[in-house]
Formats: sequence, C-alpha cells, structure tokens
Amino acid sequence: MLMRNAGLLALTSLSLFGCGGADMDLPDGDYAPPTAEAIASIPQGLTRGDVDYRAWQWTTVGMLYCQVPNGQWDSFCGYTCNRTGAANTTQWNPYRSDCSGLVSWAWGVSAPGWNTNTIFNDTSQTQRVGHWDMQMGDAITTHNGSSGHTMIFHGWNADGSARVFQELRCGLNAQDVNIPFVRNADGSLRWAADGRTYWPVRKKVL
Repeated sequence: MLMRNAGLLALTSLSLFGCGGADMDLPDGDYAPPTAEAIASIPQGLTRGDVDYRAWQWTTVGMLYCQVPNGQWDSFCGYTCNRTGAANTTQWNPYRSDCSGLVSWAWGVSAPGWNTNTIFNDTSQTQRVGHWDMQMGDAITTHNGSSGHTMIFHGWNADGSARVFQELRCGLNAQDVNIPFVRNADGSLRWAADGRTYWPVRKKVL
C-alpha cells in the first residue's frame, strides 16, 4: 500500500474543535436507517489495511467537510456541499463528509453513514478498547449529547503522537494529521487542543 508522508497540523488554538466541539452544539449528521439496496452494496470482508487505505484516499482528495451528502444544502455549515474533481464520485457522493461519514465509509457502512452516537454507544456494532490495544483501522471517538467527533487511527508515531485521518469542521478539507493525545490510565485518550476525552472504538467485524 502506498502511503504519503503524514501531514502536520499546527494546533495553535483551542478554538479548533472536532466534528462537534465541547462548547458547541454540532449535530453530527442525521442518521437514516440504510435501505436493503444500500446494505447489499456494503463491501464485505474489509481488512484493516482496506479501512486504512479507504480513509487515506478520502483525505488525499481533500474531501470538503459537509454534514450532508454531495449536492445538498448544509444548513449547519451554511453552504451547499459541492465536491469537485477527484472528490466527486458515485461511491462517495451519497455519504455525509463529516467526521462520522469518513469513518462510515472507511468501515464499509452504508451511506449516508452512522453518527458518532452509533459509533460510540452501539455495542451491537462496535466495542471500546484501551489505547494499549489500538490497531490500524480503529476509530478514536468522543460523544456528548448531540455533538461528538471521530477519526480513523493509522498508527503511533515515534514521538508518541497518533497519525489519524479526520474531518474536523465546516470549511476545512479532510486531514491526515498527527495528534499528541495524552494516554490515560483507564485506556482513554485526551486531546488537549479541544479538552475532550476520547475512546478507541473498534468495529466488531474487524
């Protein structure tokens, strides 16, 4: 698998929150139960490498953050979700391109994708693990009421930071970044830049 060098993100402001900040009410997409046709189109038997590659592809094309599928009006962000170039594909267009949309696509979940509540709390689909057990393709997720953030974990860097693929907030494109999480004794992670606690979450079939 060809992977480009990890991009670096300067986290210089506490105002840079994820797909739902601690002091904001960011609805992380409206979850609609998938149709039988959508379920039939879900890729089966994805490996961790597949998940990682799918998330990397999404970030490589610079997918614009949207809480709606392509071509729809995003009332939260205040713009029409207009994907162009390599980001405009029949595979991606039915998905929300917010944080949980990226994770849903990477995990092979049907469009428009799960929200962070499903990723974080639905134990029939996912399970939380400790940071010591994190593997490529796991999600790193927080959820608080109607707001939350999630990202795909690629791996640990030599300096202890985590390389992740994420959609952060309105107006930004998907990111391949390194985040210096603090590793808590209970297995959770803390991202000092947004002040929230995250848990590694695993899709059960991976």
